[in-house]
Amino acid sequence: MTLYQKMQLSPAVLRQHIRASVAQEKKQYVIALVLRSVLLLLFAIAYISIFTSLFGQKNSYVGVGSLCMLLSIRFVNYGYHIIDSLLALFLISSLYLINSFFLAGLPIILYFVVQLASLSFILLMTTTHPEYGNGGVYAFSYILITSNAVSGQHEILQRTGAVSLSLLFCGLVFLQKHSQADRSRRLHHICKGYSLKQTTYQWQLRLALGIAFALTIGNYLAIPRSMWMGFASMSLLLPQTHHILSRGFSRMVGVTIGSVIFVLCLHLFPREWVFLLGPLAGFCLGLTPHYGWASILNCFGALSAAYVLLGILPAGVIRIQNNFLGILCGLGMALIFQLFQKKLTKSVGQNEGESPKSNENSL
Repeated sequence: MTLYQKMQLSPAVLRQHIRASVAQEKKQYVIALVLRSVLLLLFAIAYISIFTSLFGQKNSYVGVGSLCMLLSIRFVNYGYHIIDSLLALFLISSLYLINSFFLAGLPIILYFVVQLASLSFILLMTTTHPEYGNGGVYAFSYILITSNAVSGQHEILQRTGAVSLSLLFCGLVFLQKHSQADRSRRLHHICKGYSLKQTTYQWQLRLALGIAFALTIGNYLAIPRSMWMGFASMSLLLPQTHHILSRGFSRMVGVTIGSVIFVLCLHLFPREWVFLLGPLAGFCLGLTPHYGWASILNCFGALSAAYVLLGILPAGVIRIQNNFLGILCGLGMALIFQLFQKKLTKSVGQNEGESPKSNENSL
């Protein structure tokens, strides 16, 4: 395996190889892990800078969101024909754009309905294989871009340009990497097969409801940076999550520690060094596969952007508060769906002549 091939592996896999290897081979895996993180960081800075310089600071969020999509598209497609996939990508990007200026003026009930419908559509289009992680990537991008709303003709034109450029970049990578994949499966097969009796679609609805509910609560209470509530709820409801309570606890501890460290750093170190905190955290984030550490490190990037608007201490407090509220929303939605699945399973078991107990055990 070449160095380049090693760099394509995830941090978790590279760390496994480091632990299992000896001497020279271990050194190569360490180099691959560090170099991977450095190059990803440099690419991210350059990529996001394009959007900031061309379309203004507000559209750096489009750069961040589309960067996540771009990195995902390199490895994971949507599970159906390339033409239909490009159409889905166009429709998803259109939702990012329209909801960026459309959501802010909606009544609260309609706001929830539009958020739920938009997220459900995005997840249906992109997560035929939830285990590959598309759900988290596209939900994150949607929350990030639409939560940073734009208004006025100039800002709308800038957002249109930014979303169009992200669509171009992602579309080109899609064509290069997946033009021959899943050619026998079309988008109408995905839509036609939709049924809440299937676990994939149950999970999609659970995630969409959890995020939409968290964002709606934040919007209704006019909580600053309510997108953090959406991120927290999302992180608990992803398909890879099994121990939701422990995951919620890990996130809450990580966010608290990360926020406190960030606030202390801004009080202890010269202000001209602050710009280094985000990149340093990004580099470290590329080295760790652990959720707890990721929760700590993500605070530095999030708070680096927020403290300028909110103040240092208020930003830290709001970061902790919003994650706590988002975690509660995620836990509540997980509980509701657990009860729903039990009821559905009992109903299916009774229709098939099985006892509810035996059917419940089969889950």
